[in-house]
Amino acid sequence: MATVTIEAHAKVNLGLEVVAKRPDGFHDIDTIFQTVSLSDTVVLDSGTALASVVLTAAGHPVPTDARNLAVRAADLLRERKGCPAPSIHLTKRIPVGAGLGGGSADAAAVLAGMNELFALGLALSDLEALALDIGSDVPFLIRGGTSRGRGRGEILDPLPALSGLWFVLVTPPFEVSAAEAYRKSRIRLTGREGFTRLNCSAIQNGDSEALVRALRNDLEAGVVLAYPEVGRVRNRLSELGVLAALMCGSGPTVLGLTTTGEEAAKIASELQGREWQVHIAEPIDTGCRIVTKERPPQDARDVQRNPEQI
Repeated sequence: MATVTIEAHAKVNLGLEVVAKRPDGFHDIDTIFQTVSLSDTVVLDSGTALASVVLTAAGHPVPTDARNLAVRAADLLRERKGCPAPSIHLTKRIPVGAGLGGGSADAAAVLAGMNELFALGLALSDLEALALDIGSDVPFLIRGGTSRGRGRGEILDPLPALSGLWFVLVTPPFEVSAAEAYRKSRIRLTGREGFTRLNCSAIQNGDSEALVRALRNDLEAGVVLAYPEVGRVRNRLSELGVLAALMCGSGPTVLGLTTTGEEAAKIASELQGREWQVHIAEPIDTGCRIVTKERPPQDARDVQRNPEQI
């Protein structure tokens, strides 16, 4: 095997509750993670001996050095497991710095893909432990599906698969870092109502109406104050008749919930012509997914690979 292609799926947060500030500077959260059909494509190739990881990218512009979490993930496995350096080609469709976990999803895909490419034999729990060294949501993005996330987001409790909902994802033309979102939040960390617990019960009972009623994001108010465009996106989605609209993760993407793909497509069409990026997505029950494994052809010169066509 010389090439592995992986789908790296984005995530949304169905509510986000900030529980406490930790001594290490992070925050304990309580949230529901959900992977969605919007994805990047990651291609790992071991066919050429490289001294260091090489990343090329298409689609949304991203750094191609160690600032990119995909490179950091490859370097981590090289350090811990003595792997060769693969070349990585990334086709970037998930908006960058948007609260959708795009960089973390790419890192998760590299960890899972290198495990396959180099036959490392690492179990899911091993990959998740490594993933936490890269980012708080990387462990979930290896696993995917629907999970309650606690602690920094790494304590995962699987929930029943979500059904009967679609998402309209609207991303304004700027980035918001997670650190900035937490700095700008004005959160009272006492007397919390535990709305994530209500969201979990709604999903376990298959009650989408109860889920919609309980959705909230503790980071949203601070981000909207600093970036009023996020509030305008949320209000426009509400005007168009979504079941609920709330900021996803640390923002600035706002998700609108609908019950059908047709309704989501209709709402998305109303939002075209602006600077906003608009995507329709449905919930899926996987995280990063290996889609192809290939050995090199006998004469590699006869093959021209176009990553945009994967």
